[in-house]
Amino acid sequence: MSFAGIRRKLNFLLPKDREFRKKLKQLLGIYPGKLDFYKSAFTHRSATGGRKNGHNERLEYLGDAMLGAIVADYLYEKYPSYEEGDLTKMRSKLVNRVTLLNVGKKMNLDKFLVAQVNIGVEGKFILSNMVEALVGAVYLDLGYRYAKYFVLNILLKDLLNSDIENLEYDFKSKILEWGQKHKQEISFVSQQNAEKESSPVFFSDILIDGVIAGSGTGYTKKESEQNAAKECLAKMENPR
Repeated sequence: MSFAGIRRKLNFLLPKDREFRKKLKQLLGIYPGKLDFYKSAFTHRSATGGRKNGHNERLEYLGDAMLGAIVADYLYEKYPSYEEGDLTKMRSKLVNRVTLLNVGKKMNLDKFLVAQVNIGVEGKFILSNMVEALVGAVYLDLGYRYAKYFVLNILLKDLLNSDIENLEYDFKSKILEWGQKHKQEISFVSQQNAEKESSPVFFSDILIDGVIAGSGTGYTKKESEQNAAKECLAKMENPR
């Protein structure tokens, strides 16, 4: 074990933040070093009392870039015959908000969340943001080599072992194809919550022949429409 590894293990035994370190060890598969990175990664802006630091938005920015680069490198090496467009689509399926939201749920990241908002309408993708922030924290604490290992062997392991090409997240295209096939008029009505300038929230309804068949929210109009289409498809597949 390296000196840095020994130091992290010794820190692990300290009484302060012992339970937090233990949970991080289970989450990361390795002894964490600087806890402040992780505390920031799990802290939503709403819990900082309006302060410009201490929350996870900067780490989210860094983690988003790291996650994209690591996945791009992995796909580039694994699929040497694929064109740029195919690789881009596959990367998008692996790092989009819906994928990361599901990853966050599976990892039970909500247990780490420090926030003054509920994971509801506005906070639906708080977990996906936390996943990105966590990647940023791992990179700053443990370096690129372990960040890459964490992403490929822990974070996205199940997805990378599945049929990436056939992962289905383009719900809007799917519902539009259904409408065309069944001669149903499909339309979307969207609006933005103007009160949230720093983090705007969009609301979308999907209408089938003028009747609301699903609703969704998101940080972009496109995202909210995708979520509305997803809800609509879920209702079709599991009618009550």
